[in-house]
Amino acid sequence: MSRVARSVLRKIGFDPSLDDEHRQQLEREVQGQAGAAATGGPSKEAGSLEAVPDELLSESETRHEKYRRQQAMAGRFTPAAERLPIMSAEERKARDKDRPKWTQTNFEGPIEKLIEKYKDLEEVRRHLTLGQSMKYEFTEDGKVLDKNGKLIYDGEKLV
Repeated sequence: MSRVARSVLRKIGFDPSLDDEHRQQLEREVQGQAGAAATGGPSKEAGSLEAVPDELLSESETRHEKYRRQQAMAGRFTPAAERLPIMSAEERKARDKDRPKWTQTNFEGPIEKLIEKYKDLEEVRRHLTLGQSMKYEFTEDGKVLDKNGKLIYDGEKLV
């Protein structure tokens, strides 16, 4: 019988495969209890289908197991609204105050021109673009080296 026909019959209240499934489930329960009694071990819960391989489960049993697993997973996590932090206005201001401010830079010219114009290496550093700042290294003793290690500025004059 097709799946569509089965769902229509289920909605109107008659599904012949449900009787077969119910009978198969009762047989499995009896066999499981008899096997557990023979081994002397505790049996699983009578309604649980976890011990039965997926190949032996009917369509409605697999559907039931799927929804049971979904409900079990949903119960493990609290709702997202309870997990996410809600910040007050004061907390947001404190967080924003601690963050470094981003300043946009425009290309003003090569580093030699910037050194001549600003004279102070900290000011030169503020006016470098991202690409220029990656090319040059500022040492602690006031020298500027390019990416190959060649001296550009020795602290007093351009080389």
